Amino acid sequence: MKERVRLVLIIGASKMECYRTAKTFDLDFLKVDRMRFVCDPYHLRGWSRGTAFIALNRPTWPESLDLVLQALTVKGQLRIANDRDLAELRADIPSAALSPQSLQREGARR
Repeated sequence: MKERVRLVLIIGASKMECYRTAKTFDLDFLKVDRMRFVCDPYHLRGWSRGTAFIALNRPTWPESLDLVLQALTVKGQLRIANDRDLAELRADIPSAALSPQSLQREGARR
């Protein structure tokens, strides 16, 4: 069976803000096929339950975008991306480096 590709939504008030957010999180733009830039509340509909997202500067967003994101997060439709989600989008990391044990060790070093 084919493994599902995990997408991460990058949410911002504009495409440029989404780009800055991705750069802030050190995401590799060669893996853009696994990222989606979203700046319209309407485009937050229809994602699989538990889809990961990252966002910055929410106080500067239009109220509608912030309210929709909050509602979908509380409902469980969207969730804040964790270290594993983001590690897959950073540099080429061997799959062993993404094991839960290695992520815990990495978190303990910080």
